[in-house]
Amino acid sequence: MFRNLSICLFPLMLLLTGCSIEASLQDLAGLRGPKLPPGIDITNKQPIAGVVTDPAICDFAKSEILVGPSGKADGVTELQFAIQLMNSDNTVVQGYVPQFTVIKGLGTVPVVCTASDEYGFSVCSIRSSEPGIKTLQVTNLADYQGQKDLLFDAIVKEATRIVSSGGEVTVATHPSGWQMTGSVGSQYGDIMVQKNGYKLRLGAAGIAIE
Repeated sequence: MFRNLSICLFPLMLLLTGCSIEASLQDLAGLRGPKLPPGIDITNKQPIAGVVTDPAICDFAKSEILVGPSGKADGVTELQFAIQLMNSDNTVVQGYVPQFTVIKGLGTVPVVCTASDEYGFSVCSIRSSEPGIKTLQVTNLADYQGQKDLLFDAIVKEATRIVSSGGEVTVATHPSGWQMTGSVGSQYGDIMVQKNGYKLRLGAAGIAIE
C-alpha cells in the first residue's frame, strides 16, 4: 500500500520541484525585476549585494534618480521617474519612502513617492503646468543629495488656420503652446474669424480684433 502511495506521489514531487527550480532560474536570469515607469533603462545597473530594511544604518551613497521620456505640461498628466536607494556597499534599501523637492522650474506639483521595493526602487511622480526643464533634488537620503533634470513639453492648446487667396501665410505662436496660422489679405475683401466671442478681421488694410 505504502509502496503504491510512493509511486503515486513521486510525479507530484517532481512537478513541484520543477516549479521551484524554474522560479529560481527566472530570478537568476533576471526575468523578474522591478516595475518601473516606461523608458527607464537599468541594464547597466550595479549588481545588488543584499537588502537592508533599517534606514538608520544606511548611507544611501550610491542612490540614483532615473528618468525616462519628457512629460506633458498640461497640469494634469503625471510624469513618473524612479529613485533607487543603494548604499556604498551595494546593498539596497527596502520599504523606505524618499522625498524630493523642485529647486528649479515653475508650475510643478510633486506627488508622494512609493515605498522602495526589494530592488531598492521607489516610483515618484510630478505634474507641471509650465513647459521647460525642472531640476529635482532628493532631501531625506542622509548625505546623498542627488539632482536630476526633467523635461516638460509645451502643449499645443489650439491651432486655427485661416485660408485666403492672394495673401502670404503667417504664423503666430506663444510659449504656452497657442498658435495661429493664416493668410493675411484677400483680393475679395476682408476675412473674418469668430471664436469665443471675439472677432478677428484680416484684410489688405490691416488686422482688427473686436
